[in-house]
Amino acid sequence: MLFQLLQPISLHLHSFFYLNVSQVFFNIIPAPAEKCDSPPSIANGALTLPPLTQYDSGSSVQYSCSDYHFLQGSERIYCSEGQWTSPPVCIEPCTLSKNEMEKNNVLLQGFYENQIYFYHGDYVGFYCKQDHFGAESGTTLFQVQCKRGQLMYPRCVERGK
Repeated sequence: MLFQLLQPISLHLHSFFYLNVSQVFFNIIPAPAEKCDSPPSIANGALTLPPLTQYDSGSSVQYSCSDYHFLQGSERIYCSEGQWTSPPVCIEPCTLSKNEMEKNNVLLQGFYENQIYFYHGDYVGFYCKQDHFGAESGTTLFQVQCKRGQLMYPRCVERGK
């Protein structure tokens, strides 16, 4: 870019210097935008396309999570002046444990019967085995939320014990 002064300027540089400028041209060259290195890797996830070694400012990449993992944040990140925006996080699923169910005297509600994995945030329905009731609540039906790979199994106890 080339700029020209439209009005003369006067500069007093010291008590014995005086500069009167009326015809000066400035050539301003914009600095090249910084490039980004390869984008960061994420646990339990990957880029949807193989990474490059460098990316221009303004470029973007997209992530996906491993099976049953919940993508938290934006699936797309951007290169801006040599820095990537924040990558997403892949939150692990809850895995149903038959041992925990047996230990707590609960069964899976029919709707969930064939599922083993549950996404972070999903609700899972349980009920007490026959002749059992909830140890804390006295009820026999429960909805438990999967939170970051953890299911808090309800506990049922035998009636009369």
